[in-house]
Amino acid sequence: MAPKIALMVEFDVKPDRRADFLALMRGHARQALDNEPGCEQFDVLDPAGAEGESARVFLYELYTDQAALDEHLNSPLLVATRGSYDDMITAKRVVRCEVS
Repeated sequence: MAPKIALMVEFDVKPDRRADFLALMRGHARQALDNEPGCEQFDVLDPAGAEGESARVFLYELYTDQAALDEHLNSPLLVATRGSYDDMITAKRVVRCEVS
């Protein structure tokens, strides 16, 4: 049985674009969950209340297997979303994990 795949994505968001970025990511998460059967979980995490964390936003994504992740990575939804947030962020880090 193939392992589930989790992505943890960390964004450094420009303070004046935070609300726009969060709205975009929440919409993206809803669409992924609604339209991609292999997407089991997609959380947008907002640590703005934590001291020193106001510039960060995290995503936690869980996929049934690598094929489901590949489907997401090649989806028109992701291509459109990626193209719309470049001016909202200063950095992005992605960690891929196999879930055992």
